[in-house]
Amino acid sequence: MKTEHFSLTSRQDGLPLDVLLTLPDDPGTLSGIVQISHGMCEHKERYLPFMEFLAARGYGAVIHDHRGHGQQALESGTLGFFGDEDGEAIVEDLHQVTCGIRARFRDVPVTLLGHSMGSLVARKYLKTHDDQISALILSGAPWNNPGAQAGLVLARTLAKVRGGRHRSRFIHELADGAFGRKFGGNAWLSANEENVQAFNDHPLDGFHFTLNGYMNLFSLVRDVYSPKGWQMKHPDLPVFFIAGEDDPVIGSRQKWIAEQDFLRTLGYQDVRGTLYPAMRHEILLEKEARVVMNDILTFLVTSRDPETDV
Repeated sequence: MKTEHFSLTSRQDGLPLDVLLTLPDDPGTLSGIVQISHGMCEHKERYLPFMEFLAARGYGAVIHDHRGHGQQALESGTLGFFGDEDGEAIVEDLHQVTCGIRARFRDVPVTLLGHSMGSLVARKYLKTHDDQISALILSGAPWNNPGAQAGLVLARTLAKVRGGRHRSRFIHELADGAFGRKFGGNAWLSANEENVQAFNDHPLDGFHFTLNGYMNLFSLVRDVYSPKGWQMKHPDLPVFFIAGEDDPVIGSRQKWIAEQDFLRTLGYQDVRGTLYPAMRHEILLEKEARVVMNDILTFLVTSRDPETDV
């Protein structure tokens, strides 16, 4: 696998964006590129095992640390701080990376994979940029929590008093506290104890968002479940929902299905999903992650050519 690290300057506000690109050893075999939109309070290198899997099968992958994440944010003291307040900049950063990849690898299909918070970013991206990608994968996608609007109002109110960089334990518990109740601590992330321990030990994982970060998060939930603003340039876009059956972030099987139904109601014609038994939130880092990766590979191949048998 060939690996490239480079930096882009965000067109939104000049923020440096750290990007990781992986390619097969023989670029001439490139079948497609998967662009990854990572989750909340994690860093891009956690996806390297998945990127290695793709490279060995002829696919490239690209991922950048979202604003408020990664080494650059740690060094600048801005972990969990996005800059803007409405989820627009993080989405346009993602689109900027897409444009760069499409310009470099012309005629190569780009599939967007969003995990957790990254799936919210991917779905807001979908509202205006669905013609920029060939397929979409949504992993561990947060359900349509009606408390998001109240959380947004509360975070904005607290920010007026404490400032957007303040880290509120109350808002953190309101937004994320329920996830750990069933399994304890961060075990809700994964049944793979080694993965959970690695997350707990890494300085770029598990930090708390600022009030500004939560304003962005709540805005994303509100916006992706609003029927307004969907341009629907690519209604036949293949969309694949994946999640662990024991993932608290999806709410329940019924709520997860409702997420898919929402996109169908908007007019997306090719929406499908798979739930994985005994898996939790980070299905790409579970001990049985290869099952998920193989399903993603099948989706990549068949979404490009529906007549192909895998």
